[in-house]
Amino acid sequence: MFFFMPSIILSKTKQDTLVLENLFKYKDIHAKDVNGITENIYLRYSFQTKRRNPTLFLIPTMYTIAKGQREYIGETYGKITFNKISRYDIRRQIVSGSLPNYRKTMPILLNYIIPDLYNVCLFDEHILSPFNKTNRRFYRYRIKEISYDEVYVSFRPRIQNTQLIRGSAVVDRLTGRIKKVNIRGEYDLLKFEINTDMGDGITNNPSLPVSSSTKSTFKFLGNNIIANFSVQIGNLTGELPDSISNVSDIAFMDSIRPYPLNEFEKHIYQTNKAGRTRRDTLKKSQTRNDKIKEIAWDIIGDHMLNSMGTETSRASIRFSPLLNPLYLSYSHSRGLSYKIKMGARYSFSEKRNIIFTPYLGYNFKIKKLYFDTPLRFTYNTDKNAWVELTWRNGNRITDSSVLDIIKNENRDSIDFSALNLDYFDDEMLQIKHNISIGKMFDLTIGSIFHERTAVNKREYQLLGKPSVYRSFAPQLTISFHPYPSGPVFTANYERSLKGILKSNIEYERWELDTSFKKKLKGLRSYNIRVGGGFYTNKSSNYFVDFSNFHENYLPNGWDDDWAGNFQLLNSQWYNASKYYIRTNTSYESPLLLVTRLPLIGKYIETERIYVSALQIEHIKPYFEIGYGITNRYFSIGLFGSIINGSFNEFGSKFTFELFRKW
Repeated sequence: MFFFMPSIILSKTKQDTLVLENLFKYKDIHAKDVNGITENIYLRYSFQTKRRNPTLFLIPTMYTIAKGQREYIGETYGKITFNKISRYDIRRQIVSGSLPNYRKTMPILLNYIIPDLYNVCLFDEHILSPFNKTNRRFYRYRIKEISYDEVYVSFRPRIQNTQLIRGSAVVDRLTGRIKKVNIRGEYDLLKFEINTDMGDGITNNPSLPVSSSTKSTFKFLGNNIIANFSVQIGNLTGELPDSISNVSDIAFMDSIRPYPLNEFEKHIYQTNKAGRTRRDTLKKSQTRNDKIKEIAWDIIGDHMLNSMGTETSRASIRFSPLLNPLYLSYSHSRGLSYKIKMGARYSFSEKRNIIFTPYLGYNFKIKKLYFDTPLRFTYNTDKNAWVELTWRNGNRITDSSVLDIIKNENRDSIDFSALNLDYFDDEMLQIKHNISIGKMFDLTIGSIFHERTAVNKREYQLLGKPSVYRSFAPQLTISFHPYPSGPVFTANYERSLKGILKSNIEYERWELDTSFKKKLKGLRSYNIRVGGGFYTNKSSNYFVDFSNFHENYLPNGWDDDWAGNFQLLNSQWYNASKYYIRTNTSYESPLLLVTRLPLIGKYIETERIYVSALQIEHIKPYFEIGYGITNRYFSIGLFGSIINGSFNEFGSKFTFELFRKW
């Protein structure tokens, strides 16, 4: 018996390895493309509030639950069209439920109802799938035989991290097809458990589930909410004509509902019906002014504290919350800032649309309000042909006299705050037109008008010097992108012309830039940006203001230009050199350094390492080295700078990430 045991163990190991290999190969051999597939869909969801307090009002899309009842239900029957498994559009045909006006509540949960099991990520850009070979090194597997045809595969992460899950699956032994799966995990303040039935793989697309149910628990600052989502795709008996769209009818829903409500869901409907009757009775005794006030305060409260928006088949509009402390960010060199955004879009046809994406922000360090209002009309998406008009204000800037002031200064003794510099506020208007030339080139032509006004006008007037400087400059930009996921090479030329629109300065500027973001397996990526620019001019007074090398006082968070900017460089240096040569690199991974530490590592979503170099006049060279992490609560980066071979300073950058994806 002891003689045969090693061979039995070896055989079992080979069988387990074969099962996993079949599982990992299933997508490449058997899976079918889902792009363009349209199926009937039935979606049911319910919310149960265990505990809540006033902080719930500050959480996006939670106003209804914070203010209203503790239990809600909703149902949707319609059609779902897939671009890919994790990206789809649902067209509602019949709706019913107890949410007021069917408001969107916790729509982030829709991202967790249809897992993309065989892809690198289970959901769009997060949660590493244990069923993809790329992620095999992150999981431990145990295989148990159910029958000759089926095996039970359980899995758990090798290290505790929010990007990894645990669970089990019933798998076809021969093909590796997943039949049923249970997954449990926690991401972005949501603890979830998903049970998915992948069907028989014959009457349905083997990559898509036929049904899936998700139970999610949300806990934050004493609030505790349980949400249940269930979805059924295809094989629904009720085929509705396309003419039916977004009809609210509980009786109709009762007639086509594919499976009955449970007792808890029936209770919510009954409670809502009784409550609606009471509210209708009370409203009869209300005056017209009382009703208007109630509606107005409801609208104001919802829109002040939460993102707001609406959309139709052709148009959409969205605003970020007007009052939300989570939109604050801090940087060592830029100070504290607050920013709100808006987005509006209207599609004339598949190839023509107009987009308006303004933002408004305030920087507390320099006490300045910033705005940017780009309006773009795309008239041919195939040719990437568009016209864009932008009105914005820029950072406070000094004229070229700063070059003469610091020319004879010792680098180690330069203190911009002690120098007598003249500052100007900048306002600009830009128009440009872009069109693709072939598949590899883009040509952008346009012009930009600056009006720079002295902060201390009175001093300029006493000296008999102009307090307002204007420039009008045609621009030419050529972009070269050899292949879709490859680097982008850009060359830019700009020359100011005197006399046009009262332009009283002239300059000539050249810039070259190369940027490349390469996505690697396992949610890893690296960013590289290399560029340079220089001024050639004959004017005695102008403003050094590069397009690709400038200060940004209103960062967007982890996904903005952290990887393509200098975090500790004094803002004055951006305007104190006629040329620059820069390199910025970063490497990003969800499982790098801190994630391997006990206790805290499981909360880290992504880590980054930064290395940047710069050469300008007076500081040759300048280096920045940094490390950053992001989690469900915030992003933070720690940076150190080196000038002329000596350590210069240490600083940090911080932004809130709470509910940024909600």
